[in-house]
Amino acid sequence: MQKLTYKTIAAPLKVEIPKIKGSRFFATLFPIQSKQDADSYLEQMRKEYYDATHNCYARRCGVQANQDLFGNRTLSAKLQRSSDDGEPANTAGKPILSVITGEEVFDILVVITRYFGGMLLGVGGLIQAYTQTTKAGLEAIEPVYKPLETKLQLSYTYDQLSSAQYLFDKYECKIAQEHYSDLIQQKILVNLGYLEALKKELTDRQLTFL
Repeated sequence: MQKLTYKTIAAPLKVEIPKIKGSRFFATLFPIQSKQDADSYLEQMRKEYYDATHNCYARRCGVQANQDLFGNRTLSAKLQRSSDDGEPANTAGKPILSVITGEEVFDILVVITRYFGGMLLGVGGLIQAYTQTTKAGLEAIEPVYKPLETKLQLSYTYDQLSSAQYLFDKYECKIAQEHYSDLIQQKILVNLGYLEALKKELTDRQLTFL
């Protein structure tokens, strides 16, 4: 049983690298929680840098845990997208996304802004430039590690309250919603790494969950 966390960033950040054959490249990184967040930041960037030659980007939003046949867990993004914004196909957005994925950063939007300097870089040069700029941005962040949680719905009697509270403390559960009637009904947040162990103990103590 191991607590699952994922890496993200806490605040926006901007990093510029030295000019490459006269072209300026800088990375702007944003923490996001949804596609709408990303779209809003992209609109902001396009307005602020309306005179830039390109505003290429990649985003990864949402986190899901995957488990193989041996029980090993890996994390992947629920939604991800990239854009070359007018650069030759796969020379900008894909390299940006590749770096973010390789560094296992989630809930992030990276925009690389380019001001053309008069000299063509070629396909290989563009891939290298966008890769280098993305790496510079990620190297400058102070990563934040957030717990990967899921919701569980419980229903139990008042006599079982002490058992439920014991398990909440043991597995660091947080109550998201609760309702008291003939039964206690609660929605809790539990770390995905603790989920199966918690379910087993709930079953052993005859606490109903969905």
